[in-house]
Amino acid sequence: MILRDVIERAMRLNGELAAGEHPGADAMADMITAANAMKAAWFGALIGGRLTEQAVAGALAQAENGGEYPIPSVAFTLTAPASPRSGMRFAAVDATLDFATHNLTVDPNGRQIEGATGSLVINVDGDNRQWWYRGDAGNWVRQAPWADENAVVEFGDSVAAYFPYMLAVVCAAEFNTELRADIIAGAAEGRAVMARMYAPRGRNLVEASLGAPAQLGQG
Repeated sequence: MILRDVIERAMRLNGELAAGEHPGADAMADMITAANAMKAAWFGALIGGRLTEQAVAGALAQAENGGEYPIPSVAFTLTAPASPRSGMRFAAVDATLDFATHNLTVDPNGRQIEGATGSLVINVDGDNRQWWYRGDAGNWVRQAPWADENAVVEFGDSVAAYFPYMLAVVCAAEFNTELRADIIAGAAEGRAVMARMYAPRGRNLVEASLGAPAQLGQG
């Protein structure tokens, strides 16, 4: 699935497009912005927990779920979390804007990263990256906005099928649309499916911060 399919379906659900019609350039640009805002809101909510900055020393580190690692000015290797579950997240930050001189190597730890099986080398200054784990593909996916209408939607079809409903709800106010019950239900079901697949696990559905003891459930 590509983003254009999601956008056009959402606009048809909102009554902004008839069958066979396509949005103009301005409308498409607005919808891409709306879709990326919706996507950004998923991370730390429906997909994984919030990222927490972790201290880094030396020239290598083992990443943990939820860790954000400021990389020092040395050639550095960051290893992805072991035994990942769907929705786990980690990140690397070029703390000294020095990746071109001192490359960062990200070892996917037996999985794929950005669709490749080998280690990922980042060699552009300021190229900060966040990743989330898609378990059905065994891949650490880069968390990034969709660049244009032809961008591939990097989620499985069973999840992406709900995105038009979710986007239709997000854009309803802009279109001054009175949403049908089936659209609202489809968006709610989509959020529930994403949460089941990608949300943090635990008694309270929130994982403890790195280095902190897990909280007991409420009595």
